[in-house]
This record gives sequence, C-alpha cells and structure tokens, in this order.
Amino acid sequence: MKKLVILLFVICNLFTSTISAQDSIPFKPSGKIIARGFLDYSTGLGHVNGEKGFDITRAFLGYQYQFAKNFTGQVVIDGASGTSSSGSKEVYLRNAFINWKDKDWNINGGLIGLMQFSIQEKYWMHRYVMKSFQDENKMAPSVDLGITAQYKFNDYLSADLSLTNGEGYKKIKRDNNMRYAAGVSLYPAKNTIFRVYADMYNDDESLRDKLPENITATNKDQYSLSVFAGYQDKILSVGAEYNRVFNKGFIKDKDYFGYSFYASARFAPKWRAFGRYDIADSSAPSGFTSPWYDNDGQLVMIGAEFQPLKQLKIAPNLRNLNPSRDRSEQYLFINIEFNL
Repeated sequence: MKKLVILLFVICNLFTSTISAQDSIPFKPSGKIIARGFLDYSTGLGHVNGEKGFDITRAFLGYQYQFAKNFTGQVVIDGASGTSSSGSKEVYLRNAFINWKDKDWNINGGLIGLMQFSIQEKYWMHRYVMKSFQDENKMAPSVDLGITAQYKFNDYLSADLSLTNGEGYKKIKRDNNMRYAAGVSLYPAKNTIFRVYADMYNDDESLRDKLPENITATNKDQYSLSVFAGYQDKILSVGAEYNRVFNKGFIKDKDYFGYSFYASARFAPKWRAFGRYDIADSSAPSGFTSPWYDNDGQLVMIGAEFQPLKQLKIAPNLRNLNPSRDRSEQYLFINIEFNL
C-alpha cells in the first residue's frame, strides 16, 4: 500500500508540472456525441428451436469534450445494461471521467473503463457479437469507479496500474474494500503483444458469495490472473488468453478459469470471417458436494462480418455450446452494431 501511495504522489507531481509548463499554442475546445448500439436476433436449432427472438444488449448515449490541450471529459449512459424484475431495460450511468494525456502518460479518474480485458477486446474485434472471455464469464467489471494510470516506457514496453472500488458501475458505494491491479504489456515484434495482468480484491463480508446450505468455508481475498498474446495487422487479428480467478466471492479455493482463442481475417473490402473457441472450468472448496459454476464447458463460434457503411456492421454467426453437465446447444445469431 505504501508503494502505491508513493506512485500516486509521483503521478500527481508530474501532472502538476505538466500543467504549469504548457506552451502558448492556441487551443480550440471541441466535443462529439457518442451513440452506439448492439442489436441481435437469435434462434435455437434442434432441441432448442423454441428459443428465439430479438434483443438489444448495448445502447450508449453520451458526450465527449476536450476542454484543454491535455484534458478530456466524458459522460455516457447505457440504456440496455440491465433488466428489471419485470423484464424492462434499466438505465445506468456508464462513464463519467476526466482523462489526462501527456507524452507517455495516460491517466483516467472517475467512472472509467478498466484495463483488465480492454486490450483483448481490440484483438477479438467483435465485441458486439459476444463479450470477451473474462467479461462473458463475469470475472471482473468492465467499468468501475477509481483511477487508472498508464505509462509507455518505449516502443517495446508499457505498464498500467489501477485502484478501484471493485464492484462495477452498477454498484457504486463508499466502503473499505478496494481492487488493486497492475498490468505489463510487451511488444517484442511488429504488430505483436504479450500481456500479463494481476489484481487483488479485498475481502468484504457484504459481498461474499452465498454458501450452500450446511457448508462452511474460509474467507480470503480474491485474486485474478490473466495472460494474453496477440497479433494484429490490416488483414489479420488473432489472440489467445488464459484467465483465472482465485477465491471467487472471497471463498478460499473457489476458483474458475479458462482459455479463449480467436481469429478474424479480412477477405474482401467489406467482409471479415471470424472464429472463436472457449473452454471454461472451475474448482470447488472441500465440502462442496456439487459443482457451483454453470458455465463449465466449451463454446465454438464461426461467422462473417459485413460492413456496408463505416457506422454499421452485420454479423451472422453459428454457435455451439457444449456444457460439461448438460446437452450441447446450437444457435444461429445475427448481430448488428451501429456506431455514430
């Protein structure tokens, strides 16, 4: 904790020095509207052919404004990030932060996007089709209240730190538990990245997972580990990642983990083909008489993306879900993204 306080003190000094040293080049403030939506239609095949319908999974509306040379502010609401008990969509404040960039520093404070799997999403390239592995399996929030700091040492190495509440943007409250995170990104060759990320989430009695009846367990801080390797150029994007959460819900030895492999390739001016394979598994503390994680199993996806306009993407795709403890299921999806 002492080291983290020293680092934040150094960052604040650099931040203050840069403000006082800004040159007199004329700057004109500017802003832009943010509007983005994810829509889909899906139908089950075979024994799940009764499952079908339309859905909307993202509806962003906000504004980004650069009010000084190194400062940008952003506020975004999401009208499709949750569902009430009656089935209606709920509206949440998604982002509300200030960003400061100068030379090799990039610092965000407020309700911010996190670094845990944001880089993996860029290499997956099809977030509107499906979330990346950690997000899909709820290993960590994509947005939280706190601060992130990134520093680029050179063309081959960058690092990032974050200090956040740990509960995501749907549960914002003041408490004593925090999530401390650090990541290191290496760029050993052109278009190539290797990244390691880890975090620690302080135990909080009010946030502990509920235990099965008549089961006791030891409580412990929650940890996460992620390793990622990727390659991306104008034609091809591929990625492979391993992710693990230790002591999920602050329950000792309640872990879950998995691998994700994906690729996307442009084969025509407006077309891409993509594929993905996920495998997820879990372990339980002694005393648990049955598995606790329903998503243990495999996912196979293949699809194509058509982009007739810069603001529009359409992706028909087939998915095979093969749970470890149930029958496999097949689905046809048509996913749509519009981004103004």
